[in-house]
Amino acid sequence: MKDFNQKEYQTVILGALLHDVGKMLQRGNFRSLDTKGKHPQVSSVFVSAFKDFFSRFVDVDLLQTLVQRHHEDSRLGENLICQNAPEKYRALSYLVSRADNYSSSERGEKAEDYQDFKSVPLVSIFSRIDIGKALPEKLRYRAKPLNPEETFPEKFDEYDSDELNNHLQYFGEEFSMLVKDAEHTTQGDFYNMFANIFTILMRYTWCIPSNTQEEIPDVSLFDHLKTTCAIAACLYQYHFPDLKESEIKNDKTDKFILLVSDLSGIQNYIFNVTHIGAGGVAKRLRARSFQINLLSEIVSHKILHVFNLPLANILMSSGGKFYILLPNVGDGNSRITALKKEIDTWFYKKFNAEINLNIETTCLSGDAFDNYGEILRKLNQSLQRMKKKPFNELLTGNGLWNENMAALNIDFGDEEKLCKACNKFPGEMRDGKFICDKCEDDKIIGQKLPKIKYIVFYKNNTGEFKNYLDYSFDLLDDVSHVKYGAYLILSIEEFITDSRLPMAHRFIANYISTFISIDECSDCKDNIVCSEKDHAREGQPKFFECIANESTGRKMLGYLKADVDNLGGVFACGLRDGQKDIGTVSRIATLSRMLDIFFSGYMQKLIEDNYPELYTVYSGGDDLLVIGPWDSIIKFADELNSEFRRFTCNNKNLTLSAGIAFVKHSYPVFRAVEMANNYLNISKANTGKDSLMVFGQTIKWREVPEIIKESEKLSNWLKDKQISSGFANNLLYYSQMNNKFRENRQTEYLRFLPLMTYDIARNISIEKREIRTWAESLKDLNNTVLLNLGIIASFALTANRGKKDE
Repeated sequence: MKDFNQKEYQTVILGALLHDVGKMLQRGNFRSLDTKGKHPQVSSVFVSAFKDFFSRFVDVDLLQTLVQRHHEDSRLGENLICQNAPEKYRALSYLVSRADNYSSSERGEKAEDYQDFKSVPLVSIFSRIDIGKALPEKLRYRAKPLNPEETFPEKFDEYDSDELNNHLQYFGEEFSMLVKDAEHTTQGDFYNMFANIFTILMRYTWCIPSNTQEEIPDVSLFDHLKTTCAIAACLYQYHFPDLKESEIKNDKTDKFILLVSDLSGIQNYIFNVTHIGAGGVAKRLRARSFQINLLSEIVSHKILHVFNLPLANILMSSGGKFYILLPNVGDGNSRITALKKEIDTWFYKKFNAEINLNIETTCLSGDAFDNYGEILRKLNQSLQRMKKKPFNELLTGNGLWNENMAALNIDFGDEEKLCKACNKFPGEMRDGKFICDKCEDDKIIGQKLPKIKYIVFYKNNTGEFKNYLDYSFDLLDDVSHVKYGAYLILSIEEFITDSRLPMAHRFIANYISTFISIDECSDCKDNIVCSEKDHAREGQPKFFECIANESTGRKMLGYLKADVDNLGGVFACGLRDGQKDIGTVSRIATLSRMLDIFFSGYMQKLIEDNYPELYTVYSGGDDLLVIGPWDSIIKFADELNSEFRRFTCNNKNLTLSAGIAFVKHSYPVFRAVEMANNYLNISKANTGKDSLMVFGQTIKWREVPEIIKESEKLSNWLKDKQISSGFANNLLYYSQMNNKFRENRQTEYLRFLPLMTYDIARNISIEKREIRTWAESLKDLNNTVLLNLGIIASFALTANRGKKDE
């Protein structure tokens, strides 16, 4: 059998990634290049301008042919169609053309009038989400390099003058820097270069529409380039070595496998941490959450490596779940089966079967990309069924019960040597306590997280953190410390390119409140009795007791758990144009990526800038869990929702729900998270969802700003002794009676009205005009303050209650 042509394959991958780069370049001035003409010609001019650079790692003649001739429509011109490609490249031109077609199956209704491609901006995908509520006005994105703070859509119809030219200038400068940097390397490594080019394209094409002649151009050019690349990689492997034009043009054959993977059991693992040592929980909790995300990342990389695929084939990845497009090659299913067994065995032994990775697949043809949303829906239904049978193939191989795997074969030794952090694995003596290797990794990762800028992956045990399915990783603050053999480096702060390294970018929300100096402990210990005093270390995570002590009044932690409502339905059927399903591969990729930018990228910035006292357990994909001082958490929840609304075009079809649990700092993390999750579920059970549960009451988000305002007003009156705590407590009682009346309409509960009238007259003099007027207004059963009085009074009382009152 003919040896696999790796260089040709890599050229096809890069050609597919760059095939439509001309769509961006033709919209303005790019260096001294001639950007006039149709976009395939401009893409070809771009490759030609950097011919020496590309020739270092691909077949540049083939590359130029692929970007120039990736269409089959003769109306584009004879020199731009596959049919007229040189014979030796013609089949590959058709291959990229088919990949382009499958990716662009999202192309919607053509605009009635011609739209100037140089001035049409990208419409926010969130403007299109429709699950039965009124659609918002169409908002659009400015042409700016990818930065979470710049990804909020605005109201405008056309770009400002020179807006695109400036954007192209920044792109040109960054790409030219990569090219110049590559001149100093002896030989270009394809995957190093691919990662860098992929990253630059992400940064500059995220805001450019893929097709300006659609009535609603809402698909990002980046996601079209990425998915075309992924599809082309699969097509090449499927058709190699024959690469016959007739077979390439066959859209009916199942040439692809779509794989979805999701972790189960992660909540039990992450939150079952005990209070040991100085700030033990604070050091380990974020580390465990971070480690789980890296596990998912490493598994996705391993699958790519087994199938020899580029980064682009990870179509979506967030929150421990990912989708990968694979070639349906002859031994493809056997490779997947072997991977499943290896991964299952590793999780079974490494985590005592506490965590398992669910993998499900489905085959699809080129035509199937027209119904991609429906395919996702069915694939996820199958995944949910699989989740009910963890480790099934491992425990019941060949249909028989595997007795050797049924019981965990672990020598725990003496009971006193059990790890004191997790109580699950045998430990070694570390700092006077028996700690297992996993929990020791947790501690070290937790100490490193506040400072890291790069995550470096290796296919062996070169990295500091080893034995992750035979992979390892480093957490670094300086890229110069990367060891030889890294296959991927994720910069989690700035977008950085380096031709010597496989440099990519990933938004990660890993902000946690840290000690600025060792004096912080000394500053507060005289005023607050704290068991962690004198343990502060500059740059290290603050202890949960310290975070609780930053609360106003009662020293409590708030656990906020929030996620997007109806997201499964949004992905399955929320992308429609009338009766037409438009939930196709590029559009869904755009939706998933933009949601992750908000939760992983923008949340990191929002918390760091506005709420530095908070502790991010996780935030990514479509949900988050954040811990902080109880009063800060309430205000953060309000801003989280308002910013989410702004990010998603104020579309009523896309909402958040959340729950907040208040506990003492020493309360078990697992129980606190369980409480917050229960409150989140209660919020989601509220009519229309779009709700927050706090202080035992479920409210709509639109009510929250006014509730906070009224809460702070009552709190200040209580603080200034304008009202008594007894009166505030009575308000809680009146609120409870009013709620009972509203629930069952029994008039006996209305006796709170005369009781409150007497209480007001007795406790608030007429001279206190503002307070008296406010209190008298509570007699109106339709007063929104009365409806939310339980929250308002609870807030005020909590804000005025110190440790001595607990």
